[in-house]
Amino acid sequence: MIHRAFSSPTAILTACAAALVLLGVQQLIAADALTQHYNNARTGAVLDETRLTTSNVNPGSFGKLWTLYADGQIVAQPLYVSGLKVDTSSNPKAPLVQGTFNAVIVATMHNTVYVYDADNEKPGPEGRTVPLWATWLGPPRPGGKDIDMWSTNDPEWGILGTPVVSADKSTLYVVAWHGDAPGLRYMVHALNMQSGAHRMPAKLIGVASNDPSKPCRNQSAFNPCLHKQRAALLLSNGVIYAGFGGDGNRGALFAIDAKTLEQRAFWSSTPTGGDGGIWQSGQGPAADAAGNVYLMTGNGSFNAANSNYGNSFVRLALEGDQMVVKDYFTPCNFQFLNQLDLDLGSGGPVLLPGTPSRIISGGKQGVLYVLSRTNMGKHTGAAGADCQNTNIVQQVKAFDTTFHNGQNHYGNIHGSPVFWQGPDTGRIYAWGENSQLKAYPFSQGRLQNVANPRRSAFRPPNGMPGGMLALSANGNRAGTGILWALVPLNGDANQQRGVLAILLALDAQDVSRTLWTSELFAQRDRVGLFAKFNPPLVANGKVFVPTYGNTEPLRQYGGGARPNAFPTAYYVAVYGRITETPARPVVDQDRDDVTVVKAATSPLTLNVAQCTPIDDTSVDCTDQLTQSTSLPAFHRVVMARDQNTNGCVLLRVTTVSRNGALANTTGIGFWSAQAASGNLAPENSGRFVTTGALRPAGNATLTNGTPATLHEFAGVANCPAGDTTLDRLFKPFMQFENSADGRIFRNWDLAENYRISATVTQFDRSAQVIQ
Repeated sequence: MIHRAFSSPTAILTACAAALVLLGVQQLIAADALTQHYNNARTGAVLDETRLTTSNVNPGSFGKLWTLYADGQIVAQPLYVSGLKVDTSSNPKAPLVQGTFNAVIVATMHNTVYVYDADNEKPGPEGRTVPLWATWLGPPRPGGKDIDMWSTNDPEWGILGTPVVSADKSTLYVVAWHGDAPGLRYMVHALNMQSGAHRMPAKLIGVASNDPSKPCRNQSAFNPCLHKQRAALLLSNGVIYAGFGGDGNRGALFAIDAKTLEQRAFWSSTPTGGDGGIWQSGQGPAADAAGNVYLMTGNGSFNAANSNYGNSFVRLALEGDQMVVKDYFTPCNFQFLNQLDLDLGSGGPVLLPGTPSRIISGGKQGVLYVLSRTNMGKHTGAAGADCQNTNIVQQVKAFDTTFHNGQNHYGNIHGSPVFWQGPDTGRIYAWGENSQLKAYPFSQGRLQNVANPRRSAFRPPNGMPGGMLALSANGNRAGTGILWALVPLNGDANQQRGVLAILLALDAQDVSRTLWTSELFAQRDRVGLFAKFNPPLVANGKVFVPTYGNTEPLRQYGGGARPNAFPTAYYVAVYGRITETPARPVVDQDRDDVTVVKAATSPLTLNVAQCTPIDDTSVDCTDQLTQSTSLPAFHRVVMARDQNTNGCVLLRVTTVSRNGALANTTGIGFWSAQAASGNLAPENSGRFVTTGALRPAGNATLTNGTPATLHEFAGVANCPAGDTTLDRLFKPFMQFENSADGRIFRNWDLAENYRISATVTQFDRSAQVIQ
């Protein structure tokens, strides 16, 4: 369901007025995400997910359930509070709602905080979902080229950094950028989670500008006109930490007392230098049990003797009214990073569990650094671009430099890696731009198999920011680990508006295996506009995906150009099990029941204008292919609305199946995908063809003398894609569903995946498989 944007805070209350007094208590499961990336170590993994598995996350049983209304872009990661007791009777600004709910928290750039029932859609007036409560914090800062050169976050800047919930679930802390009188300023708010009311008056952070119409001074210790509070908030030992960054401004970190909202301490990353912003692509500073705070800084001055820590990992401790640097690591090539705008601090630190104690992260150069938490390495002296830091545990060039659009592009890492201790080994997952996801085994305090890590099949288009990651699992049990990735589908989210998102679910033990994507059935599951730097949230069987809205034209706004038309709806997309019927276990095994005999291509005649619309941009031509060939399609045929089939070819595939197996099967299915430059497309587009829809093409005898039947299928191959063509990969299986224990058996072709390309347009295996 698509929801239109609220136009004013009054509309929020109007929608809330439809809410009933809710007294029933439903079954609640303890699964909380009270801070960005689930915990203060920022591992990005939720380990109490019992509902989603690698078996039931598939196109047949998983998809989009509904959307949760918002009034602006969602830059902050949603949060999740289980068993939240709501009673708005004490808040005169909120309609009466009472009850206990699993709740999801959504904060927007319009400075609104919503708390929604996570388990029920609750449609309201004009199709707007009804929150449990919603609080508007005041007018946000207007957008402008001074803070947004490509206008990707126009028209306003309100809540950027992910809020944080107290451990007792009673209070939500949020920092908002305010644009009304008496000038641009940042305020920290403490909201009662039960009612949405303020627990105490909001407090000013740092200073306010005297006149919002006049530019503020660059490179001040704190600049309320230009500093961005993008990094998620950290709550540790009763102290809220809020980090700030911004081009031409020094990195700033505030320590704020959670009980009073009074400032406890302030730290500048480059007090006598410049830059060194704390932004971390939205990742929050990390903290250990002792309260030490870990963060990473962007391009900036480095000189430890003068307390300047640009392009560094830093460990801080709050001592009285000061934050003191206890340890740090600055790469030997920090000067090179500064020269090429390769912020180390585009990523945020991850504190790995276990011993030896380790920190891992990386930045825009595409290098992963593994540090000792007890001896981070400091700095060994300036050196060249590819110098080796022998003072740390390990450094790995994870994402290579690529050349496109006439220049070199480094494999920027944005956000942070994700860690999971699986049933066989630990793994670090990272997704830099211009690349596939990579999964590195992690053991004995080091990344393993660094030369050949597992990779995802999908590779996003060239451009920023790579993949935003989260992981769900039931502890370390096999078959439960799912790596969730939100990546751009059709553009560069750094320089363009209108970039669509694709959500992928990958098998965490083998990320080359794609379980599901939001583009398999785009009409039902498409996410919407990509929310830059914002990972999905997984909790209690659902996946909450932030967006920048439903749709708008893909366009770049350089120079002084700014958009004047915006999405018609902003929302969080909610995914989960589309059926509560228990999924039947599927057993995959290699057997000789079916195999491919031959494949050949010929000219394709297909009228895209007659295909079934999927959405505004694509059509499904599967039925048209079947009608034109009188053969079942072995894969789903999706085309762009404005695409012609020039260059594409018709692919006829012939299989042979044992008659004994055909007597009991429910049909023949296929795995299929496209490939370009060695990288698979995002989906398994293969189709299952039931026995009644199979098209026999004659009788045969296998080489071992077994009677068999030939069948024919149709597909499309070798469609143009830029300056190359897309290969078609495929492999069949025979399915059996009548086992006594309810299991489904898929008996796969013994051969490897088959491939038709521009250079290999046919093959014939008849002599190998039939007499």
